[in-house]
Amino acid sequence: MSLTEIHGRIGNTALLFMFIAAAWGGLRWLRKKPVDGSYFGVLVVGELLLLAQMLLGVWLWLGMGSTPVSDHPWMHTLYGFVSAITLPAVYVFSKGHTEDRRDQGLYAIACLFLVAILWRAMTTASL
Repeated sequence: MSLTEIHGRIGNTALLFMFIAAAWGGLRWLRKKPVDGSYFGVLVVGELLLLAQMLLGVWLWLGMGSTPVSDHPWMHTLYGFVSAITLPAVYVFSKGHTEDRRDQGLYAIACLFLVAILWRAMTTASL
């Protein structure tokens, strides 16, 4: 399996993972629950998945892999960068607070945004 295929499969995994995190976060928000340790753990695992995806993408972008991953490399790179900084940006915006329902809603919306960004990154790729 080539690095390009692995990059694509990690992208699929990240897309599905963030969709599940968004659905679970939305359910928790509807139940008026704050962010707890288990949901925050899901966010950390999701961020690690996105960082692995980005690092592999950078490796391919630098020409260390087999082939270019995109017909539109700058847009694909921009989507990858935005997806990697979204969850840390929400954490900084909320000042690390996880005590109320508002923060749970912010993380759920961020995960839904990541679903859209990851899907768009996949559509700009030419795998």
